[in-house]
Amino acid sequence: MTRTPTCGGRKDMVEPASASFSGSFIRSAQAPKLKNPLMIVGLPGIGFVSNLAVDHLVRLLDAQPFGTLYSPHFPNQVLALKSGRLRPFSMRFYYARLGKRDVVLVRGDLQPLTVEGQYEVSAHVLSFFKSLGGSDVLAMAGYAVTPPPKTPSIYGFSTSKQLWTQLQKAGAKTTSVIVPIVGMAGLVPALSKLYGLRGACLLVETPGNTVDAVGAKNLVGFLGKWLGENFDVKALDARAKKAQVLLKRIETQAKQEEAAGITGKSPEALQKETQAYIR
Repeated sequence: MTRTPTCGGRKDMVEPASASFSGSFIRSAQAPKLKNPLMIVGLPGIGFVSNLAVDHLVRLLDAQPFGTLYSPHFPNQVLALKSGRLRPFSMRFYYARLGKRDVVLVRGDLQPLTVEGQYEVSAHVLSFFKSLGGSDVLAMAGYAVTPPPKTPSIYGFSTSKQLWTQLQKAGAKTTSVIVPIVGMAGLVPALSKLYGLRGACLLVETPGNTVDAVGAKNLVGFLGKWLGENFDVKALDARAKKAQVLLKRIETQAKQEEAAGITGKSPEALQKETQAYIR
């Protein structure tokens, strides 16, 4: 399934060229004119279901990049790529036409490391989306359950009764207990009401200890049903396997560093810390 975005755009800068790193900022060379846009946020977290789902949608919809968020709340590291390019950690914004409305997709390398950073970056994302004429915000996350079900359930929550009803009609369930949602998957939709936006969060059941293509497929399938689209999910298995290989490499490097006395922490402790800030 390939789509060509039809959104128009105007060339301007959302942030000044001499942006300061005293706080987070978004650099955008082209601010698109969007029609009743929906923002879907998918960041690394439990089971990696959310970012797998959004990464898939970016490719499936041929979504076009138009903005990047940088923040001092991300690790003080950069990625040295095989191409020779240096890339700092960031969150990126894409847009595409989806039926009768536009969609803004947010993907990122990770989430901020601190509570203050989580709030500040969430505020920047919401303010930016509001400036684009945004209306609805949807974030997703994994809901770790043991043992994992053969067919994962999806639970829906919202700041808007009308939006919550729509999610229920598409098949979202409600939980019998209060569920704490850690990180931006909960903060972004919960704080959206402060910006005059409607927010919602989807939680999909997942084992939580591996890259979960099944959970990501269920999220993409649910979004398709809710939005009246038929999304192809075949490529998600291959993408999940690739991500799992990358995680194993990280674990191997952690073990090597521990053996060399570099980190002073076990691979298990490092993995736990990583999961804590990417949820």
